Amino acid sequence: MLHRLFQLVSRREYQWLAVLMLAALLVHLAICWPGLHRDDPLTFFSRPDTSGYLTPALSMAAGRGYTGPAGMPHCERVPGYPVLLAAALKAGGLRYPSLLQTGFGLIAVLTAIPVYRLTRLFSGRRTALLAAALFLFHPTVIGNRPLLLSDTVFAFVAAWQVFWIIRFYREKRSADFLLAMAAAAAGTLIRPINSAWWFPALFWLALLPGLPPGRKWKLGLAGGLLFAAILLPWMARNAACGAGYSLDTNTGAMYHQNGAMLLARVNNSSFEAEKARILAELETEFADRERYPDETSKTAFRLARFRELIAAHPWLWLSQHFQPRVLLPDFPAVAENLGLTRGNRGTLDVMQRHGIPAAIRHYFDGNMALPLLMAPLLIPVLLLGIGFAAEMICRAGQFRYQWPLLLLILAVTEYYFFLPGPITVPRYQLPALPAIAAFGAIGCQRIVHRLLEWLRRRSSSVR
Repeated sequence: MLHRLFQLVSRREYQWLAVLMLAALLVHLAICWPGLHRDDPLTFFSRPDTSGYLTPALSMAAGRGYTGPAGMPHCERVPGYPVLLAAALKAGGLRYPSLLQTGFGLIAVLTAIPVYRLTRLFSGRRTALLAAALFLFHPTVIGNRPLLLSDTVFAFVAAWQVFWIIRFYREKRSADFLLAMAAAAAGTLIRPINSAWWFPALFWLALLPGLPPGRKWKLGLAGGLLFAAILLPWMARNAACGAGYSLDTNTGAMYHQNGAMLLARVNNSSFEAEKARILAELETEFADRERYPDETSKTAFRLARFRELIAAHPWLWLSQHFQPRVLLPDFPAVAENLGLTRGNRGTLDVMQRHGIPAAIRHYFDGNMALPLLMAPLLIPVLLLGIGFAAEMICRAGQFRYQWPLLLLILAVTEYYFFLPGPITVPRYQLPALPAIAAFGAIGCQRIVHRLLEWLRRRSSSVR
């Protein structure tokens, strides 16, 4: 990868991109600086989900394989991120956390390359540089780069997935479609949310005009088989470990996460209270070791209960998947990395019950000076939002010709906003940001171009 990177940078077109990436890496290290000087940097950059990744990573780094705390096979999380984390820890990241942060920070800023190349499919170098800059300096991207979570690495893989599928749309090269499907499967081994992406991809392929039906069938079959071939070995491993043919056992957490959100709306109660009640119920239920001897049976029970909830309240459940607040920038991650605030305050519950302004006041303890100081970070967010909306409206105006691209953009953006449902954690927007950055920058360029045209017309009419 590094050899390929140096080849790109040696080309004149990519030199300004390299400068942007270096600046983003320096910002990343500056954000990390307070945490790297704590007594335990690994703990500082951890979040509640980190243990599911860090536990098997530490085990692999110690030569004990992909196991949990008791030495049992770890099935809670897919292996993509823990394997990378284990390699980084073994290479010196455990003793020198700054090396760990620099390594993962480099992977994070490399995401600018597919963002740049995606934009170049439709526009010039300046617009592509704007897209890369808007992505690299987006507060959600900045705030999540240092965290020991899989989202940033997943965004890197998802960006290539988006680039290849959209280049296939433009150039109709079969290899690009297969590369996109392979990247989607690799992304699934980092975050299982990608496991259903084959469906919109194949559906879009079936509708795509200009391709012979025979080629569509061959590509769809090859892509589906490739997707399955990458995932099945891991699923077979989990089955052999007693977790069934599944990607991970964390899927069952939807019952006490999304299910608790659903019950909070039904009962007009607190998310945290419903979650605690469900977890207590599960602890009592799973005490019967004969009935629940393994993770397969436990996961099956949790998913069955979750499906019962959905069946009882289908329209409410569906409505909870359209949450505009998932687009909120991750200012809390930036503030926590700088040591200005702390997490785990129940802010999500406050937001669900009382709205965004109440959640901001709750999170910052009523001290509105901090969010005001961070307000300049809203500039990339606003530019992306305005530019992306303008570009989509413009293309929707030419729907007869643009609908395949519009449908594809939905498959690489709305897909990631819809699936998490009511759990609107800002980092979940990361895999959608590459496409939003590319088309948002194109939209900004379109707005500026039309504004300059209007000013020229106005100036000539005055004369």
